[in-house]
Amino acid sequence: MRTLRRILTVFLACIAFGAHADDAGPPLKEFLPKAGTGRVVVVISGQTGASNYTSISQDFADAGYYTVLVDGNDLWIKGGGGNALLQGVIARAQASPHAVAGKVGVVGFSLGGAAALTYAARLPEQVATVVVMYPLTSFIQNPADFVGKIKVPVLMLAGTADTYKSCCMIEKARALADAARADPDVAPLFVLHEYEGAEHGFNMNTSHQRALVSDSRDRAIAQLRQNLVDR
Repeated sequence: MRTLRRILTVFLACIAFGAHADDAGPPLKEFLPKAGTGRVVVVISGQTGASNYTSISQDFADAGYYTVLVDGNDLWIKGGGGNALLQGVIARAQASPHAVAGKVGVVGFSLGGAAALTYAARLPEQVATVVVMYPLTSFIQNPADFVGKIKVPVLMLAGTADTYKSCCMIEKARALADAARADPDVAPLFVLHEYEGAEHGFNMNTSHQRALVSDSRDRAIAQLRQNLVDR
C-alpha cells in the first residue's frame, strides 16, 4: 500500500508542475514537501532523462525540500549557455510559492553531475551546496584548474568500478580530490566518497546494487541538511 501511495505521489507531482516549458528555460518537474513549502533543491538528471530520477527527487521532497527536477540534456551545453540556463532554473524555483527563501542545493547525476560541478559549484551567491553522484568528468583536462573554481561545499559520490562509456572514472574523481586537497581554499569544500565495487547508476532502485540506494540518498540528504540552513 505504501509503495502504491508513493508511486501515485510521484505521478501527481510530475503532473502538477509537469512541463513548465516556456521561454524562461527548460521544463521542470516539481515535488512538494509534506509541509507544502521548503528550501529549494534542484535535481539535474543524467543523459537517460528526467524520468529515471523522479524517485530520488521524491526522496528529497519527503525530506522536507521543495524539489525541482530538470533534464541534464537541457543544461549541459558544451558550446556555452548552460550556466545561464541553470541560473534561470534556480530563479524560477525560488519564485515558486512553495519555495522558502535562501540559497538552493543542487544535486546532479552523471551528465547532470557535470553541469552541477561546472555551473552550480561556482555560484556561491545562489547555491549553498552541490552533491554529485557518478558525475561525468572525462571532459576535465586540468583537475587543479577545475577545482580551483569551486566556491561551495561539494560532495562527490563515485563507484570504483564505474566504467560506463569511460565518462565517470574513479581515477578522474581521485585526481579532482587530490587537487582539492592541495588547494587550501578548496580543501574544506570538496569531499569524495568512494563506493568500492560500485558501478554507474548505483543510486537507482532498479540497480542490482540495491544496498547503495539508501546510503547514497542518506549522504545526499545529510549534505543538504548541513548546508541549507540560515547563516
